[in-house]
Amino acid sequence: MKMKKKLSIGSLGALALTLSSIAPASAQSVQSQTLQNLNLRTGPGTSYSIILTIKKGAVVEVVESSKNWTLVKYNNSIGYVSSNYLKNSSINNKPSENEDLPSNSLKLMECTTGNLNVRKGPSTSDSIIGKLDKTDRVYVSYNTSNGWTRIKYANGYGYVSSKYLKDINEDTTVNLTMQCNVDSLNIRKGPASTESVLGRLKYKDKVNVVMNLSNGWSKINFNGGYAYVNTKYISNTVSTPSSPKFMKCNTDVLNIRSEPSKSEKIIGKLKKGEKVEIVYHLNSGWTRIKFNTSYGYVSSAYLI
Repeated sequence: MKMKKKLSIGSLGALALTLSSIAPASAQSVQSQTLQNLNLRTGPGTSYSIILTIKKGAVVEVVESSKNWTLVKYNNSIGYVSSNYLKNSSINNKPSENEDLPSNSLKLMECTTGNLNVRKGPSTSDSIIGKLDKTDRVYVSYNTSNGWTRIKYANGYGYVSSKYLKDINEDTTVNLTMQCNVDSLNIRKGPASTESVLGRLKYKDKVNVVMNLSNGWSKINFNGGYAYVNTKYISNTVSTPSSPKFMKCNTDVLNIRSEPSKSEKIIGKLKKGEKVEIVYHLNSGWTRIKFNTSYGYVSSAYLI
């Protein structure tokens, strides 16, 4: 009878060395999905012992890939799976910090329920890293085959149950005069951050908005024609205190975000009772505050 191979201490050391040498090489995380129930093994071959069985449709992180076998991370385990039964799902290309909107390859969707858990991975056993409220809009990276959706969230990405997201199908004609609510906002030729920049709006500049698009952009009148700006950076009104005004945080911990949205990255936190200087209030329920040597946004509901 053929004996199954097991990892020796030396082999484990070699595997650990391989992982430590690979991990820092790239900030990108290549992920794949299993096409069927797939054995995770201690080595690259069917003669190696089985660590566990990964279910069909599960998402794994690829560490190193070859023609026949792929070294992957799954939950807290690392091992080899047959390359023939993996489907490439996504490369985690985080949008550039210089972009004023996530890549137009990301689809905008809306949350249909309150208090929806955002998890670290595509499973209810994965840790909760945040929550979405009803009508919150998020950018979707991809859907897994086991009912989860990967979304852009805070400083990176998270997963939510796909059944609580819906498509945003309608463009809305508005014909309203609105104001820029950030220091500088790019005016672009088309409704995507990859389109060429035609000009810029400054804080409190007014524009006539013709239509709000379902992908998070607004069509505006510009130089006798039309152009586009990111919808979340324009508001009906921008309320600015007549003199420096300070308010207090009235919750235990309040996230300070880079932009006025729960999906934007967290740049700091306020503690209960901590005072902040108010720059202005947005009618979307966010307040711009002075933070360190720059600015940030907090939920207006938690300031008194």
